[in-house]
Amino acid sequence: MSGINVNLPARAFAFEQSVVYKECKHNHAASLGRVSYDGCHEFLQGCDENNPMLCAACGCHRSFHRKLTVYNPIAQTQMDNVVNATSPSLAGRVDTPEVQKMKPKRKKRTMFTPEQRNRMMRFAERLEWRPQRNNNDEIQRFCLEMGISRRMFLVWLSNNRRRATQNSTTSVN
Repeated sequence: MSGINVNLPARAFAFEQSVVYKECKHNHAASLGRVSYDGCHEFLQGCDENNPMLCAACGCHRSFHRKLTVYNPIAQTQMDNVVNATSPSLAGRVDTPEVQKMKPKRKKRTMFTPEQRNRMMRFAERLEWRPQRNNNDEIQRFCLEMGISRRMFLVWLSNNRRRATQNSTTSVN
């Protein structure tokens, strides 16, 4: 006999998990072999749509901030809704507002116009599909012209590099 009461109801252990990002742990002097933190005490999500993962206070990515998982007990009404939603007999029922709040919000997928894709393809070929540090000003100017962020262009570049280089090697052969 272990002394654990296995007859407790399942809802006694129901918790809602949320994540809070605390102080920044980005070591700015790591390349020098030293330790230096910037003093940012809590992650503040920026209002920039293109970079929601960057801290508005220190400019570092959210992954540099200490992650703290908080477990909050679920209220009885929310718990009943969650249990009912997972019940197979109620599979066709519409979600209640409490359950709908728990669904994660997805980022809208970036769609480029055919003209933007063609211009980015020509520019990427000019860069030989590898952005160099000496091209930073040129890339920034191009992105401003196109109305996209630099990060968006670099993500597009890395996603399309292989496809474009495969097309060029098959056309040469």
